Amino acid sequence: MSSAAIILGIIAAMSVAVAVLALKYDYLVWDRGKMGMPRLLRQTEVRTDDLPALVEAMSRGSAIPRWATLMFSTPDRPSDQDAVALQVSVENGKAGFEWVLLAPRNIEDQEKFRTFARAHGIEPVAHTTNGVSYLRVEPADVAKFTGRVVTDMYDRPPAQSLALVYEGFDWPQS
Repeated sequence: MSSAAIILGIIAAMSVAVAVLALKYDYLVWDRGKMGMPRLLRQTEVRTDDLPALVEAMSRGSAIPRWATLMFSTPDRPSDQDAVALQVSVENGKAGFEWVLLAPRNIEDQEKFRTFARAHGIEPVAHTTNGVSYLRVEPADVAKFTGRVVTDMYDRPPAQSLALVYEGFDWPQS
């Protein structure tokens, strides 16, 4: 068998493996600007009233990185393309809330977020990591602040269901 046939066979096998994994997982994650194997993550759901337990689980973890992305749509813009994406992460050993400037809705609503945070006595700090810009705040109660962004800033119900993608800690808790 020629080496070209072997290479084509390997490529075909890898394509099938990626297709099978794509059926089981929702996201393929690479670190920007870094070489390495991608990570496969699933999407699940969490409710705003579960955010204290989620932040606590993340804070108890020791993996680096540790983060949770929460996504939801609003009645006035129900398309997934218009979803709001919120992130909670542990950075330098401290839990914080991040307004990541990737999703179109987040970019569009960044001044709305700055105004909201300042109204709660918190000044957003601009950061860039792996080529991604975001605004980070570290309120005393990260879970409560995150919930207020959902319920007060976007006028969603207190038990709003949010799409959840996370890494670096165990969830759900037993």
